[in-house]
Amino acid sequence: MNRLKSGDKTEATGQPPSLLVLAQPSAETDDLLETLVRRSDLVLLRVANLSAAEIALRDVAVSLVLVCAETEAESVTAVLERTEQLRPGTPVLALRPRGGEPLAVWKGRTIGILQSPILPDVLSRTVDVALGLGKLPRATLRRK
Repeated sequence: MNRLKSGDKTEATGQPPSLLVLAQPSAETDDLLETLVRRSDLVLLRVANLSAAEIALRDVAVSLVLVCAETEAESVTAVLERTEQLRPGTPVLALRPRGGEPLAVWKGRTIGILQSPILPDVLSRTVDVALGLGKLPRATLRRK
């Protein structure tokens, strides 16, 4: 069965891009994601484990994957591999603790490494850049 590539479903249906977030439930993560959750120009899918992330990658036209900082490096690698298999070309943003080095296995892949802690608005703007949404008029973004 042919899968849609990242962005194909968005363009065909006019639906906003889907952002898959792999994050454990916590007040800190809720605060970090608050700006993204409020955005009407994104569909945010938040999952807590690799199995749920794989289901989302398989069944939803995910445009971007965000892996929060508490995720073990081996799990980041697993998400990256599954993303490449199920949604080739889909970018992955990985939040990593400050001072941590990216794994050698991540080199040459579609992954951006962001050092945490990161401000919610900075994360939101980084998502814009990763999705190519920075060109949209500011009026299309809902801010509270």
